[in-house]
Amino acid sequence: MEKINNCYKGKKAQVAIWFIIAIVIVALLAAIYVFSKKPITPGVEFENPQDRIESCAIDAVNEAAELIIKHGGFVEPKNFKIYKNNKIEYLCENTGNFKPCINQHPMLFEEIKKEILNYVYPRINQCFTTAKEELEKRQYSVSMEPMKINVTLASDRIFLFIDRDLTLSKQENTERFKDFNIEINNPLYDLAKLAVEIGNQEAKFCYFEYVGYMILYPRFSIEKVALSDSTKIYTLKDKHSNKEMNIAVRGCAIPPGI
Repeated sequence: MEKINNCYKGKKAQVAIWFIIAIVIVALLAAIYVFSKKPITPGVEFENPQDRIESCAIDAVNEAAELIIKHGGFVEPKNFKIYKNNKIEYLCENTGNFKPCINQHPMLFEEIKKEILNYVYPRINQCFTTAKEELEKRQYSVSMEPMKINVTLASDRIFLFIDRDLTLSKQENTERFKDFNIEINNPLYDLAKLAVEIGNQEAKFCYFEYVGYMILYPRFSIEKVALSDSTKIYTLKDKHSNKEMNIAVRGCAIPPGI
């Protein structure tokens, strides 16, 4: 009986020892977790102005593209024909008679890029200014470097690159934003490419085979209207977006009475 009691006491002691060891291990793990964890301090959750600025910039580019498409390659045409109360730039013109038109804009894509940049620069700058004012109302300190922008045209796309440092500071925390690169869905390039083709063909042959072109490229719908002064108005419709570009051409004119 005494041996049984001694055995029981020995096992009880072993259990107690393991229990103590387990408590020590748990305590050590808890201490490690507590001391390794970073102290919780009230942080600053920075507002990200990038989405707002990019949305504002997209609106500016789309506005420029709409005007350029509407007026035949330019925000504000200089050499134009009024058609349906709309100024339409002459892409190819000869004011005389019988002779083919002369291409007025052989570097049309470069001119379009310049038109976009001139139109959007002050508007995008205002996008940044508005964002800055709103952030300052929320107790941010905001600094901005001078802005540079560039535009690239591609099929169904306009790429806008904004190079500008924007730095936000609040409660000794600082965050910096730079390089706002934006991709915009727009058929401006494709419509301008067709406009250039029409201008080149008119300059060479006094004619553009638009019916055959539509068969080869069913994406586009092309209409031609001949006016009394021998001006031709081409309306180019992109069926993917339903956007229409107008261009004016005058060449190989036949004087009245002949």
